[in-house]
Amino acid sequence: MKRYAVIGLGLLGRTVARELVGRGAEVIAVDMDGELVQSMAEEVPLAVRLDSTNREALRQQGIDQVDAALVAIGENFQAAVLTTALLKEFGIARVISRAGTVEEARILKLVHADEVVLVEEMVARRLSTRLMSPSLVDMVELTPGMSLAKIEASPEMLGKTLSSLKFRQRYGLNVVAVIKGDSEAKGVPSTLLPDPNEVIEEGDILLVDGPDEAIERMASGDIE
Repeated sequence: MKRYAVIGLGLLGRTVARELVGRGAEVIAVDMDGELVQSMAEEVPLAVRLDSTNREALRQQGIDQVDAALVAIGENFQAAVLTTALLKEFGIARVISRAGTVEEARILKLVHADEVVLVEEMVARRLSTRLMSPSLVDMVELTPGMSLAKIEASPEMLGKTLSSLKFRQRYGLNVVAVIKGDSEAKGVPSTLLPDPNEVIEEGDILLVDGPDEAIERMASGDIE
């Protein structure tokens, strides 16, 4: 079982810790706030109150041996920088750190954070995409600029086959699967692998992958 450290138990840290535990991972949750630590005590294998800039305190809890770590400290940027540096000094293979600004992100990269997440910017981009593209059900980043998305079939797609819609030529997107909207009524699998002759029906959701811009264009109904 892989072990993870989540340092900083604000909304981001708590949510990530719960998700990791839900997926079968072992999680060490850390914060300086005793109340936040107590609130996670029954949800993770180990929740501890400690100063994450203290090298020995981290070692005593085995945080130097985790497979990956999230530094989600929100209010004390100096602590976030020092913690990130210590985790990389331990040799932890992957350290993801939260930043509030582009300048903070640059500094965290200087201390060798493997990935920096600008949470507010990421949420803002996602919200603006959802506002402009109401047919976009969900979207998960695969790599920067590339995502996997669920998009509701538009009225223009209904009654047409996947091959006739030419998603690669039109949008530059791959259709990974078709999630059928009425699978229970018809007694068919809820998710079908892409068959070129599959006819798109009302309620179907397309699972596609490709460039973010192409996903947004398709979800907004912008057909070339």
